Amino acid sequence: MKRLLAAMTALACASAPQPPPTPLTAPRQNPEREQRADKPAVAPPPVTPDAAFRAHPPPPAAKVEFRAPVPAQLKLKNGLPVFLIERHEVPLVTISLAVRSGEDTEPQGKSGLASLALELLDEGTPTRNAVAIARGFEDLAARYSTQADADSTSVRVTALADTLGPALEIFADVALHPTFRQADVERIRVERLGQIAQALDDPQSVGQHVLSRVIFGEKHPWGFPGEGTVRSVKSIKAADMAAWHRSFFRPDNAALFVVGDTDARTLLPLLEARFGGWKRSSAPKPMVVKAPQSGARTVYLVDKPGAPQSQIWIGEIGVASTAPDIFPVRVMNTILGGSFNSRLNGNLRTEHAYSYGVFSFYDTHREAGPFMASGGVTSDKTAEALAEFIKELQRMKGGEISEAELSDAKASLVRAIPALFASNEQTAGAYARAWSHGLPADYYSAYQRRVEAVTEAEVGKAARDRLHPDALAIVVVGPEQSIRPGLEALQLGPLEVRDASGEARKAAAAAAGK
Repeated sequence: MKRLLAAMTALACASAPQPPPTPLTAPRQNPEREQRADKPAVAPPPVTPDAAFRAHPPPPAAKVEFRAPVPAQLKLKNGLPVFLIERHEVPLVTISLAVRSGEDTEPQGKSGLASLALELLDEGTPTRNAVAIARGFEDLAARYSTQADADSTSVRVTALADTLGPALEIFADVALHPTFRQADVERIRVERLGQIAQALDDPQSVGQHVLSRVIFGEKHPWGFPGEGTVRSVKSIKAADMAAWHRSFFRPDNAALFVVGDTDARTLLPLLEARFGGWKRSSAPKPMVVKAPQSGARTVYLVDKPGAPQSQIWIGEIGVASTAPDIFPVRVMNTILGGSFNSRLNGNLRTEHAYSYGVFSFYDTHREAGPFMASGGVTSDKTAEALAEFIKELQRMKGGEISEAELSDAKASLVRAIPALFASNEQTAGAYARAWSHGLPADYYSAYQRRVEAVTEAEVGKAARDRLHPDALAIVVVGPEQSIRPGLEALQLGPLEVRDASGEARKAAAAAAGK
């Protein structure tokens, strides 16, 4: 049977008509054209009323000119300065009490004192406990916050314009009359120690804190984290916080910044009723701790076994906010590492793919803060990435920049200004920082003009004067066993081992015990 079926199939194939052979001279057919011919024609899209509008992209809008507001300068009867910016679009008012004292006033061994004292302000006053304070702000839909900085502190509240009086009543009581109860101090201390433990396990935080310590040394307050260390936080007592608050929260060391839906006629009586009785106290002797001079370039290694990335932090003492060359320095840093299109990011991220992103910044204050350049890099390329950091710093110090770099950097700085004034709280914070740094009230209104006036020669001089690649402190947090040989081969300077808190002796002892 199978043979019969096979024979019948072969016979059918043989008898089927075959297509004629294609002549050699026949034109070559286009399969796509044949396929299109077989398909029905597609109907054109219907004409819509806005078809003409969509046919062409809209032209660019007119250039937006931003002008930063200049606050009106007022004063209470006790001399407390008041800076007012009226904004009536939204019925909200932000009031920020700024104090020209911060981490720079912390005694040796008491790092974290300023931020702990601020955190305890709303834990209780002689007439209100923490629950009453929290409930009072909540019932008024008011938002309360504090912030400690390197050389200033601030206490802030945002409230509805209609309830500004009651909100100020609680706010003034909290800011001026904290009690620092021992039970509250102990509870906040436990929370703070937990935060420090988390920071010691975070390579990025470790890198920044160790760099600050080696830049500013063991005696300067800025050499230690603003949140404090385990040792310092355990040593701080309620009496320390009360003494700090009494010494530095004074009307001659503070100013009020008010932004929002109010005016001087409405505002001043409210402020006089709550802050007019604030009396001056005896001012403590100012703490004068000079930052050490830069020494020989040194590499500090913090071991993070098994880490897939190394954190690189490079720095030195930078500039003060009031330095004559501050604007050329800012333009220079924007070119170096202050924007996504910077040289550092273009090299280590775009060209070499060592990092997701690297940056540099100047942390400016009344006194010179740090200059830092940093980034997380893949650990197996730690030495190569560090070499590129140094190469870009040396190239920047040469002072050669292009017109395109200068133009882009200045445009980047100018475009960033409006973001400082996006909300009432940001506006109050911007002017509080300017005042704390000793800058004039019209600082931001003149900012764009001063940026645009920076020349190529000024940027080059700022780079030559302010960058010292041969005297930098270099901190690397990563797997010591795999990255140390490469770091030593670079011969950038002596290599010291530190632990996560920046201690050298503990790290050396731990290494010896391995």
